[in-house]
Amino acid sequence: MKRERAAYRERTWAPAWVWVLVWGACLAAVGATVYGAGREPMSTMALVLTVGAVLLFPLLMSALFLCLDVEVRNDHLFIAFGPLHLVRKRIAYRNMESAEAVTYRPIREFGGWGIRPTGRKTAWTIRGNRAVRVVLRSGKQVYVGSRFPQRLAGRIAPRLEVRRSSG
Repeated sequence: MKRERAAYRERTWAPAWVWVLVWGACLAAVGATVYGAGREPMSTMALVLTVGAVLLFPLLMSALFLCLDVEVRNDHLFIAFGPLHLVRKRIAYRNMESAEAVTYRPIREFGGWGIRPTGRKTAWTIRGNRAVRVVLRSGKQVYVGSRFPQRLAGRIAPRLEVRRSSG
């Protein structure tokens, strides 16, 4: 499958503390499994399966939520988590009213980062407090996390103008 060329592409990585938390918790679980006090030793097969299952969690989290990719494509805005883009969203420009760079309060407004639906607003963010607020024709708002929200909004704006002039 050929990947569509993007007019603008931005990748934002999860902060280091998230990595430390996820991997640290899993390594602690492995340590507790391997060196569990007061228990009989596990068989080698059970130990391998248990450690493998525990390590599968951070690998899966890394594949799904390692980074946030945002792309301005020909007819839509593409948002995806992780390098595999298994969790993704497309927003067609024809469904957008506006897009503007904003500073917001992720914990107060959305309860944190990630994919956070709250009423008529949804955030797709991975870190920080800067985003592009996309207002849809339905009245819903989508906050798209960005390291460079002015630049991202500036790349979306001409596509909205084309939509308005042709529609």
